[in-house]
Amino acid sequence: DPPVSCVLPRRPPPPSATGWAEFLNASGGARGEGGAVALLTLSDQEQHELYEAARLVQGAFRKYRGRRLKEQQELAAAVIQRCYRKYKQLTWIALKFALFQRMTQAAILIQSKFRSYAEQKRFQRRRRAAVLIQQRFRSLRQHRGVLTTPSIPPRSTFLTLKQDQAARKIMRFLRRCRHRMEELKQNKEVDSLQTRGLAS
Repeated sequence: DPPVSCVLPRRPPPPSATGWAEFLNASGGARGEGGAVALLTLSDQEQHELYEAARLVQGAFRKYRGRRLKEQQELAAAVIQRCYRKYKQLTWIALKFALFQRMTQAAILIQSKFRSYAEQKRFQRRRRAAVLIQQRFRSLRQHRGVLTTPSIPPRSTFLTLKQDQAARKIMRFLRRCRHRMEELKQNKEVDSLQTRGLAS
């Protein structure tokens, strides 16, 4: 239904002298209070028109109130949706940041484990090489023959001296590697403590 506009009736102009005379004559012709009451009563047509007017005014007011309520509900829904989208966006950002931190910690731990493993493998290879050289050196010393010429050392003696020097160098290097491994182990323990602190 099209909206009904509530228009107030215009104020009627003051009655003329002729109108007053007719009203007084009609009032004078009435008998007592019963005639005055009869003038105040409404006919069926007038009552119907008054009822229809009241119904239209009431319907217009209900439509206006319903329209205002609908506008308020739409505004509240828009505010709630906006707040929910903002909350969802902030929650997703927080989850991404937490995931990035976990991935960073995991990458640091993997790098530390890999470096420790590679250093340990390198140390084991050099240690095996040093042990092999020492065994070879002892074998040559045990099978060293008697010198035929006192003034000229045999070739086997010269090689034995070179191998002895190489073995000493390797042993010094292994001691440095062992010291380095201890430092790496201490650093790994510190990193592990820091990682546990960040995770908690």
